[in-house]
Amino acid sequence: MLKLKMAAILVLAGQLGSVVSAQSSSLGQTPTWQEAIDAYSALHDAHPQETTFEAMGMSDVGRPLHLFTLGPSDAALKILINNAIHPGEPCGVNACIQWANELLQNPQALPEGVQIGMVPMYNVGGGLRRNCCTRANQQGPEEYGFRGNARNLDLNRDFIKCDSRNALTFNKMFTDFAPDIFVDTHTSNGADYPAEMTLICTQPDKLGGPLGQWLEGTLLPELYGEMEKRGPAMTPYVYSLKSTPDSGIQDYLETPRYSTGYAALHHTIGFTSEAHMLKPFDQRVEATKRFLEVVLDCGVKHKDDIRTLRKQQAETYLEGDTHSVAWELDTTAIDSIAFTGYAARYEWSAITGERRLRYDHDSTWTQQIPYLHTFRPTRSVMVPAAFIVPQAWRHVLERLSANGVEFTTVPQDTSIMAEVAHILEHNASSRPYEGHHYRTVNKVERTMEQVQLFAGDVVIPLDQPCARYLIETLSPEGVDSFMAWNFFDSALQQKEYFSAYVFEETAAELLEQNPEWGRALEEEKQRLLSSGSNMGARQQLDFIYQKSDLAEGTSDRHPIFTIPAGTPIPFQ
Repeated sequence: MLKLKMAAILVLAGQLGSVVSAQSSSLGQTPTWQEAIDAYSALHDAHPQETTFEAMGMSDVGRPLHLFTLGPSDAALKILINNAIHPGEPCGVNACIQWANELLQNPQALPEGVQIGMVPMYNVGGGLRRNCCTRANQQGPEEYGFRGNARNLDLNRDFIKCDSRNALTFNKMFTDFAPDIFVDTHTSNGADYPAEMTLICTQPDKLGGPLGQWLEGTLLPELYGEMEKRGPAMTPYVYSLKSTPDSGIQDYLETPRYSTGYAALHHTIGFTSEAHMLKPFDQRVEATKRFLEVVLDCGVKHKDDIRTLRKQQAETYLEGDTHSVAWELDTTAIDSIAFTGYAARYEWSAITGERRLRYDHDSTWTQQIPYLHTFRPTRSVMVPAAFIVPQAWRHVLERLSANGVEFTTVPQDTSIMAEVAHILEHNASSRPYEGHHYRTVNKVERTMEQVQLFAGDVVIPLDQPCARYLIETLSPEGVDSFMAWNFFDSALQQKEYFSAYVFEETAAELLEQNPEWGRALEEEKQRLLSSGSNMGARQQLDFIYQKSDLAEGTSDRHPIFTIPAGTPIPFQ
């Protein structure tokens, strides 16, 4: 008998036994990375015809990222489950090992035409950094991994920028698996309340189109209804408007940096399950497994609708002239939801001497509370016929390739007319965030210009399944575009300048040749004076310099060019 020191172990005695609970303490146990890999390896060895278990690529810690699958690769419904993106939140690690064993032990448990993929432990480096206490507010398990990966990155902010090898491997794995439904398993932080499970879903307004409407009107009500039938009721993720849930809650906007926001770029319905941190670990594991079972049952019931709607979604997206690339909560659209909570008490702290919050588990309430879950677009872009990516931006091309982007290459050096985006207003955060100084683009001006291309530069037509991924990453206005994540900061910098004492004579000649520049200069000086500013000598000379052919003309220029819609795509 092989005994693995983990909360869910596999017993092998000639043939695979079953997953059982082996809690050595009231907190419970979760497997180490190696124990999880051993468990899936044992499952695959026992069921080689029904399963696959593969290393999909490397992680930052130098160990592989694995994928375990049950069911045929040509299934009509494909569900992908990601575990331990935050290894201190390992409910899904245990739940998936137990569930996989149950599905394989009962041939009728996995319906025909379904493939389920399970990532045993996505954050391998964080999983190897075991500890007992860094999640100070959480009830168990006895030991668990760390939130940051081997580079101290939060991988649930890395799905677009792919600073980690984990994320780049995941991008390719996700694209190859092509899930219809994606689930990322987590444990919550925040308020206290009776519910064992809360849920973040792909925001329906942001998902948009027929798929977003169906998600909100059909699938979500069924998921909540089935969870309540089978156990304690599930509630939307408790993101309180104020300090406690009775003030109301709002949906969480999962932009493409997050797992479910990334999934939406591929027209995949995404869910983040958030088991409640203060419930015992075994309850959290069971609630997570119950949610996965409900997702499977509802997915099977609607598998034809899901495939049809995803196809319609992709087609509808390509038909649009413009698409939204940033959103905000609509605070005027206030709905309500029935919610059960604990009474909140405020008392004096013996430590700080200030008032502190305490939830009274002996006093519960149920009432309708405000629920804000409508989001509206804040920025939109025109949909081009194609993007052109110069080969110099190889890190971008690497990420595009991982997402299944199809392209052709420029056969020889040439120049063509293309649309160029000039970044007129932008700002970057003063403090680093996940390894970057995140940049917001506030104003863009687009013009048709002659651009130089070189043999090997890349032309990407939009008429392909990954069109939304392309638009939201390659348009500078995108909330999680490559521009926002500093991939193109060097393109913003001016490289050539002038010496003022030499340029004085040249500026005089330019003003004599272009009197309208002088008038424009005077208008700009007056505009600044009226706002309480002065235009210094260097600024005045630079005003003239920037209007002349002496200026390089490429600073503050987005280095990705576009072929406008309705224009023939070159080199096809």
